[in-house]
Amino acid sequence: MSIPSPPPGPLALTVPPQAARPAPPGRLDPACSPLVAGLLRTGDRAAFLAAVRATGTPLVDDLGDGTCAVTFVVPDAPGLTDVLVLPNKIADPAHPDASRAERLPGAWVLTHRMPRDWRASYAIAAGGTPDPAQAATVEQRRARALAAAPDADHDALHRFFDGLARARPDPLAREHLPDGTSVVSLPGAPPLPPLDGPAGRVGTVLDGRLPDGRAVWLHEPAGTDPAAPLPVAVVLDGERWAGVGLPAALDGLLARGDLPPVRTVGVASGPLAQRSRELACDPSFVAFLRDDVLGWAGEQRALSAEPGRTAVVGQSLGGLTALYATQVAPERFGLALSQSGSFWWPNPAGGAAAEWLTSVVPAGPRTHGVHLEVGTEEWVLREPTRRLRSALRARGDRVRYREFRGGHDLACWRAGLADALAGLLREAL
Repeated sequence: MSIPSPPPGPLALTVPPQAARPAPPGRLDPACSPLVAGLLRTGDRAAFLAAVRATGTPLVDDLGDGTCAVTFVVPDAPGLTDVLVLPNKIADPAHPDASRAERLPGAWVLTHRMPRDWRASYAIAAGGTPDPAQAATVEQRRARALAAAPDADHDALHRFFDGLARARPDPLAREHLPDGTSVVSLPGAPPLPPLDGPAGRVGTVLDGRLPDGRAVWLHEPAGTDPAAPLPVAVVLDGERWAGVGLPAALDGLLARGDLPPVRTVGVASGPLAQRSRELACDPSFVAFLRDDVLGWAGEQRALSAEPGRTAVVGQSLGGLTALYATQVAPERFGLALSQSGSFWWPNPAGGAAAEWLTSVVPAGPRTHGVHLEVGTEEWVLREPTRRLRSALRARGDRVRYREFRGGHDLACWRAGLADALAGLLREAL
């Protein structure tokens, strides 16, 4: 069996459909937080800020109904006239006022009601100058939003993106990604994988370069025979996953017996335009993974040649590619792990019908197993992912499916990736 070629088209085909958040996030009176109520009652700014710094931000108060009051706090400063709080997929340019904090004595605060299993990365825009490292991404998002919005909304959109350009991590946050990004994890959020293993059970990471200059790495589990052909997982955007400690998380799971022995290969993505092209159902990129990436890895350690023991792992467009690889190279890739996959692709605005991969699934080869997960806050992705799940199951594929409480967010993906890989491999082996 084989699938037809994907539709050709411009880069615009890889731009997600521009759809506003269906409704603004729920806001609460900040006084529902006992610490904020104490500030309003006493006016003691110093005591309030001391308590906030001791607790860390945001303040979290369980409301007893499956939700929490989540209160973000930014100390006031001279000349500060506006503060935006920007949690992933909660802050949305279509509802800019929902992101604006209110000024109280000595501090700016904003309180959202969120389910108690929610997790998100977030940033704070409180004065300052634009961040040059984020400029290209912010301007790309600004251009997309302006193109899709009526003229009457443009002033509000510009104010939102001007704030986003100045966004920085929250210095009072309790939790951060290794790159410094602020994270909020409510009490019921899935636990993060342990980033350690017992003494003597730490694996090895081998680094390399492919002929095109792209960085690649291989994680070798502790205590394995280099000549024994183990299952292999190819992880797209590998530089990002190395940076957030995926090899260490694998060590912990392997040492505890929660993950079958597997050799994990991370391959770096190229610049934005290159990544958008390669991860949009490009058969030449799948051939690159099969021949160059696994070719390099096979020179380092023995790899299983069985498709049922070979997985591709990706997020966003990488999640789309993970499944696509099993359809164009089924002799090599039999397992797909997709987190927040861009199954809307291609964008109908580019002139092609949407959800192309789902439409050709009936004509494609059955996989050895698929794991799909998507966030409850991903209103552009959730329904396309559900439709793909149905198409795969109708074809007879074994599909694991999960919805996590969050958005299009590395903070959420890192909590689920290692466990999802473990489940996918256990069922396939």
